[in-house]
Amino acid sequence: MLNIIFIGSSPPLALSTLRAFITLNQSIVGIFTSDIQPSNAPELFPVHREHSETFDQQARLHNIPCIHLNAPLKNHYNQIKSFHAGLMITCCFSKKIPPSIFTLPTLGAVNIHPSLLPKFRGPDPIFWQYKLACKTWGITLHKISSQFDAGAILIQQGCYMPEGIHASQSLHLLAQAIPKLLTRRLAQLKAPAQSLKPQNKTLASTHPMPTKADYTLANSASTRDTFNFICAYATINTPIKYTVNKRVFWLIKCIAYNHVILYETKLNKNIITVPCADGQISAQYYFD
Repeated sequence: MLNIIFIGSSPPLALSTLRAFITLNQSIVGIFTSDIQPSNAPELFPVHREHSETFDQQARLHNIPCIHLNAPLKNHYNQIKSFHAGLMITCCFSKKIPPSIFTLPTLGAVNIHPSLLPKFRGPDPIFWQYKLACKTWGITLHKISSQFDAGAILIQQGCYMPEGIHASQSLHLLAQAIPKLLTRRLAQLKAPAQSLKPQNKTLASTHPMPTKADYTLANSASTRDTFNFICAYATINTPIKYTVNKRVFWLIKCIAYNHVILYETKLNKNIITVPCADGQISAQYYFD
């Protein structure tokens, strides 16, 4: 049985991957996470939080060491080496892993990436798939190499993404494919490297971590794509910026879309109707 080191944070995709390995009776010898270390102080008034599961909870439940990364991963070289791992798995970990670390396990390291590589490489592919109106969603298991998200592909699977859902729900849907993919491809890790599928560099696209300026709306997108982007990310705490006639509106919830052509922005109390390339969307807003 392989000894496995798991590296990541606690979004649904990474947690589902960790649970899948545990269910498959794989030996997780250590978890390294970028999650904030929880306080040791007990809660005076404990509150149940739906979907608030963390790596710490899984680690305690299954008696797995959980190390919080307060320093670069390379600083944990000796600790990682001491686990004598056969394989390293990463998921939802936005930092580049140096060769000195990913070459320590005998079978190297594998990343779980929420896009159909080589498209949408980078630390937040979910955001850019919404922002750039991706039509073919999916998940990729690939070997980690010295170039970010560019290693040889083990297996990929497409995923239907329904409209009007939040980005966190997208991760939940992608996570459902993880157990089957792991079952099918764990054995392939021992295959010679030349038998793996290299990524097609000519089809590759790489995107950075989104900034505040990326949470903006453009009239050139289709109504459906605009609707999905707002539904995925707009909240009162993370509004989507829309500017018209030098006036800024902050969209906090998308309500509907249709294909009736609109030539100018309309306001009705706290509802704004925005023209798109092939119709219009309506959303709740506030303004500066």
